Amino acid sequence: MSVKPTDKGKWIVEIDRKGIPRIRKSFDAKDDAEIFEREYLANHLGRQQLAADPRTLSELVKLWYKYHGVNLSDGVRRQDKLLAMATELKNPRACLLSAEQFVEYRYNKLQGEWCSKTFNNNHGYLSALYNKLHKLKVIDYDNPIADVDFINIQERQLSYLSKEQISTLMEVIKSGSDNKSTWYVTQLCLRTGARWGEVEQLRFKQLHNNCVTYEFTKSKRTRTIPISSDFYENLIRFAGYKNPDDRVFTNCIGAFRRAIKRADIKLQKGQNTHILRHSFASYQAKPCCLIKVNFALKNN
Repeated sequence: MSVKPTDKGKWIVEIDRKGIPRIRKSFDAKDDAEIFEREYLANHLGRQQLAADPRTLSELVKLWYKYHGVNLSDGVRRQDKLLAMATELKNPRACLLSAEQFVEYRYNKLQGEWCSKTFNNNHGYLSALYNKLHKLKVIDYDNPIADVDFINIQERQLSYLSKEQISTLMEVIKSGSDNKSTWYVTQLCLRTGARWGEVEQLRFKQLHNNCVTYEFTKSKRTRTIPISSDFYENLIRFAGYKNPDDRVFTNCIGAFRRAIKRADIKLQKGQNTHILRHSFASYQAKPCCLIKVNFALKNN
């Protein structure tokens, strides 16, 4: 017991243990002294316990993927993002990552290329990693960034492209993009409301009977959507002969971003390919008016 009374009616807390900063402090009431003693010991003994786990943040990321992430549809993508965060945080011992260190990291990222929504997404991934590994008893300490609040983001009305902007964009892609997949991927996003990644990763077997079927979607539901026969025939000609599991398109998001700039279309911060999905939703009541296109695009 390190709480002792004094001759002057006060209570002294004097803690002198190996591995813990020595402290001596007086209180007017015994209860206050005992509370201070318990909290001080719990705080510093807890740190000693944490220090017993030598694993780095990147090591925990790999364990998270092995035990949980591998079962997620976007597990590889999340693992890549988490490993990148670990590197940028200088790969600390995972148990010793502090809220202050994480908030400093957030400040630096927001001064650079990340917007608030992007950081919130990555914050959520890291917080979920600690929570999941704690639940699985891989770690025996609490989430060290649990008390860091997410950034409040003002909701904005979703914008969409006008029919004139769509026409300009498609013409810019057709005339100025060397990657011919860009034109078709953009068309499918506008015609079906699919996410860019769902279309870009499309395999030949997902095209059938004037329809496109999206698998492994964000909602984990398979969606089959009809498309016009003339566009479908043009798309099949573009694809050429392929095996069922062959991809129809090459990666082309970079070409799309360059086309947006050439078309002088100004998007809200954080929007890019998702503007196509918003445009589909805005025009779906009148699909025949959405796009009038020339299908005479020649394949390479």
